[in-house]
Amino acid sequence: MACINDIPYEILLKGATPQQCEDFVRKECDEVYHVKGGYKIRGVLLRGGNSIPIGVKGNDLIFQFIKPCSGIFILRIPDAQDEIEKIRNPMK
Repeated sequence: MACINDIPYEILLKGATPQQCEDFVRKECDEVYHVKGGYKIRGVLLRGGNSIPIGVKGNDLIFQFIKPCSGIFILRIPDAQDEIEKIRNPMK
């Protein structure tokens, strides 16, 4: 399993609640998807329940990320067209 620190990312929000994350992604992104805990982005496992928000803004992926012992963050991965296609077309 990959580590989030192996991927270039930017922290957009830290110490947030799940509702603040949902609101942030909805406000900032052009497209919003929801995945279940266990979904992987570039091999990094997302933790959480049945509705983790992931947004698309241009070629960037913006998503809620729970880092154990550190809290909930909103991260942005730039130039994530591969992951955007994966979330848009989950059956491919």
